[in-house]
Amino acid sequence: MTKAQKFLFENPNPEKLVTVSDKLKWYRINNGLLQRDMAIAMEVDRTTYSRYEENILKAYPLNKLSKVAKLFKIDVTKLLDDYNLFLYRGQGEQIKRLRESLKLTQSEFAKYIGVPLGTLKKWE
Repeated sequence: MTKAQKFLFENPNPEKLVTVSDKLKWYRINNGLLQRDMAIAMEVDRTTYSRYEENILKAYPLNKLSKVAKLFKIDVTKLLDDYNLFLYRGQGEQIKRLRESLKLTQSEFAKYIGVPLGTLKKWE
């Protein structure tokens, strides 16, 4: 059994994968593509794509992931982990809604989460 076959065998459902890198790898292998093919589709060099699968990035370029989603005819959110989904869904609005649900001012909330008020204002 190859590494690729083993990966698919151990991960039969991409919905259960947690990282963007594993999701990219799953869709690539499941569709019989090489990293070179993915790099071409995403318009990046192969080394850059390889880093996408190494799980070393925190945030992934949405414009590149959108190309992959289009290639595999899936919604881009299927490729995102919790952090990147948070960014995609507008983190500033989410933070503001949370603060407002707690009925806190920006100043109170900044103090509560331990960040400078200016930082919270930028986030919102």
